[in-house]
Amino acid sequence: MRKFREWGLAMLLIIVAAGLIMLMQWQKHTVILGYDTFFHFNRIYDAAQQLQTGRFNYFMSNYGYQQSGQMINALYGPYFAYVLGLVLWLTGSWFSFQLVTGTLILVGAGVSAWVLFCRLHVHRSLAILGALIYLGQNFITYWITSAAFLDWGAMILPLAVLMGLGLLDGRPTKISWGLGLVIALLIEMHTLSAVMTCLMLVPFALVGWWRSKTKGRYLGRLGLNALGALVLTANYLVVFVNVMLHNHLVAPFAVKSLAQGAMHFLSPNWMQTDLGIVFIVIISGQIALLWLVRPQRRLNYFLTGIGLVFFYISSNLFPWRLVGRYLPFLNHFLQFPSRFFSFAALLILAGFLMSLTTVLDMPKLHWVHGSLYALVGLLTVMTVMLGMRNVKFQADNNWHGQTEPPQVGVYTPVKHRHDYYQPGVTNARLKADFASSDLNRPLLDERRGITDYLPNNSGRVNVRHLQTQYQTQIMSRSSRFTKHVDRQGQLHVAWRESQAAVTTIPVVAYHDTRVRLNGQTLQRGQHADANHFSVTEIGAIQVLTRSGANQVTVSYQPASWITGARLISLGAWFLVFGWGWCLCFRYLFKRCWCGLTRF
Repeated sequence: MRKFREWGLAMLLIIVAAGLIMLMQWQKHTVILGYDTFFHFNRIYDAAQQLQTGRFNYFMSNYGYQQSGQMINALYGPYFAYVLGLVLWLTGSWFSFQLVTGTLILVGAGVSAWVLFCRLHVHRSLAILGALIYLGQNFITYWITSAAFLDWGAMILPLAVLMGLGLLDGRPTKISWGLGLVIALLIEMHTLSAVMTCLMLVPFALVGWWRSKTKGRYLGRLGLNALGALVLTANYLVVFVNVMLHNHLVAPFAVKSLAQGAMHFLSPNWMQTDLGIVFIVIISGQIALLWLVRPQRRLNYFLTGIGLVFFYISSNLFPWRLVGRYLPFLNHFLQFPSRFFSFAALLILAGFLMSLTTVLDMPKLHWVHGSLYALVGLLTVMTVMLGMRNVKFQADNNWHGQTEPPQVGVYTPVKHRHDYYQPGVTNARLKADFASSDLNRPLLDERRGITDYLPNNSGRVNVRHLQTQYQTQIMSRSSRFTKHVDRQGQLHVAWRESQAAVTTIPVVAYHDTRVRLNGQTLQRGQHADANHFSVTEIGAIQVLTRSGANQVTVSYQPASWITGARLISLGAWFLVFGWGWCLCFRYLFKRCWCGLTRF
């Protein structure tokens, strides 16, 4: 009964805190736009339409991204895109979708942090307050204000640390099968989060292996978890490797300097790179507590040590300019070193709460107990208020004008405001389009060419010019062509020509793309002719058309072994969910049976 009350109180406070933060958007009754919003909205809309129509295409974007066939979801959190697509389909509007997903990520982060802190034997009141501090951080609320996908990884990061505690024990039986499951979930959500989480877990595994008396079995158990993660994510890994081997794709945009995306100490805690006063106090307090109180639990020092290393890596104290010079691929892959901060924040916060628990367990320091609770309570209130302010600030900042459409970057200068919208798009029109029941209308208002994962046939490393080609070859030409998707997920493009000519179709072709023109299958070639199609620098299809009506059918036909890998992955996830449901029913049955026997 006591545990039930503790869980009830924790859930109540977490839901209240999440509700207060989301209240800032609900009061405005507007969609919040950030830099990545249109990118993710397009892929989520594509998944929602596939679920609604039942016309699936795992590889091609037949509904989002101007129905261009651009490959996004297959290379970026494929299954989670369908989960969010289901949410969008059920909610029916972008505003409701943002409210629901914002609440989910806040509550999910709070609950997972609460579970971790309880496992670390933190005092229950401190564990609840710590969970509220975690859920209100920028690396969680950034999904609400800018649609940053790293935040979904941060939501379940405490569960990864929980799995890491099992690694530390050294006994193979203590390594939970949930380790592979958590890594698989992260890969299906956000690959970079999975890579960074594995990096965080390396010290846990090394210490556990060193402690283990059966090192072979320990490594075997780790290997089985890795194998399980590979099977669950075969749908992503196999497709990713195959596509990368046969296509030269445009990488995500490169930052000018990694150092600019690192954590800054003296900042107002608005952006993801801002440290803020709350964690300045927590980091300073934890270092002081370790020095003054000297907690007995070595786990506290271990977690804090790893957290401080990640904090150093995330900050502008680390020589990121030098790293970017010698490892330029990180400008594309990592982009913002501040992404390491969520790992640092969780581990240091966990150590801080463990240190405070040590103080509370010391009778001779009973005179400071009230002050410690007051301090953590004040930090909690500040965190929730900062989260509320950040959401309100961006909601206000989006829609304060009457004629100019809102900026698409969080807290960025407005000098590029008009570069991201079609001519004639105003604040009022964009707001009306987002209020429309047609979920695609606001997506068509954007003009910024999303070139991520397009084929790069230009032979150039610098691909800025491809933005213009995307606008002229994909976005500007779409109105001339009629597109529809058949039951097999093939994209049909119809139009009329006044005379025979080579025509650029606003659809992208990859290595395994198949093209039929007026019923005839074409092979890929250097030039478009009666038997071949060609592609532009961004992969747009070019065909030799006839005078009058024309139709091109575009499909994607991967190798059979790729389809097999996807089916194995899907079957494995069904088994995992089925096993989870069985465990839940078994637990509930045992609780009910015990209650009946006592009665």
